[in-house]
Amino acid sequence: MLKTRNLFALLAIATLLVSACSKTKTPGSWSAVDTGTGDAFYSVNFVDENIGWLNGHTDRSYIPSAEELANANANKNAKSEKSKEKPPDPLKANQGFEVLQTTDGGKTWKQILDQFKYKIRSVWFVDPQNGWALTIDRDILRSTDGGASWALQRKAGMTKLKLFSGRGERAMDVPEQIDQIHFVDAGHGWAWGGGRKDSYSQQPGVLLSTVDGGQNWNELPYPFEQDISAIFFLNATRAWASTKDGFYRTTDGGLNWAKLQTKLPEELFYSIFFLDENNGWVVGRSGRMAKTADSGQTWTRITRDMIRVEFVMRDVHFTDRNHGWAAGEGGEILYTEDGGESWASLPSPIPAQFTDVFFVNQKAGWVGGLSGAFIRFEPAE
Repeated sequence: MLKTRNLFALLAIATLLVSACSKTKTPGSWSAVDTGTGDAFYSVNFVDENIGWLNGHTDRSYIPSAEELANANANKNAKSEKSKEKPPDPLKANQGFEVLQTTDGGKTWKQILDQFKYKIRSVWFVDPQNGWALTIDRDILRSTDGGASWALQRKAGMTKLKLFSGRGERAMDVPEQIDQIHFVDAGHGWAWGGGRKDSYSQQPGVLLSTVDGGQNWNELPYPFEQDISAIFFLNATRAWASTKDGFYRTTDGGLNWAKLQTKLPEELFYSIFFLDENNGWVVGRSGRMAKTADSGQTWTRITRDMIRVEFVMRDVHFTDRNHGWAAGEGGEILYTEDGGESWASLPSPIPAQFTDVFFVNQKAGWVGGLSGAFIRFEPAE
């Protein structure tokens, strides 16, 4: 306990020193939001200042609301003993995956409709109506009414998972390991996952693309030697990816990828963000950041000694060439107004392990994290 207190004290002192040494003016503050869950949020998706979704996972027990219980019992005979039975646990049946939605800028959240009926694992929307979902079976669904209903677009195929042990090698038939989906507009999207290779297993990687909103999904050759740590799609043609074996770029929508000799300060990055075809930023596991002005061909380390190794940054997001945010472990939130040359540390209202930061403009932003952590940006007046 004493060591923990000392660690938090050192982090607080370091944060004050970072703020004191920076001339960056902070444009606002952050406020905590209670989502009503203890979910580990790994993806924040907003389409405007009001409407957004949180993709999360939890191991908590599902507790139905009073309204859900009333509706369930209304369909049964009031005198029947069955009305007293405990309702099934849909969250457990959904392997702990849960999606929340807000229509008031993140002030309040509720579960999306019928997510357990469709076995929804995560969603991604490009506007208030058009969205896609991955199920726990790795199927791809499409919604054109804001998630009120879903239609199957692609049924997951099967693949071979190789397992290695002292007894030799064996193979298992498993669904394609698609665990991420992303669209840049109503037509162009990608889904991907798998690809991990180590001394215990060999998992085939999968990379899919669509140019017609998912009516047709094309399986692209998986170009990476390992699984993807971070990937960023700028538009229909350009994307960048970080894996254990290197940093990659595509200029044709993912059909071909070039491995870049970047001389980056680290080999693996948690987050990539590009504002346009040339200007981009990455954040690494040790708190290091780097920026590029030539599409990722060369990089410049921009954090110098301001961000120490204990600040493990998980995500970075820029609203324009100058203004950007980064968030990470220990509740760390950083802000820059000069493209990353200097940073200010903003205090978080809650101690948290942040995983994702998302802004739709300079005044509307959100950060999600583990254990139900979610905070909302409050711009200064």
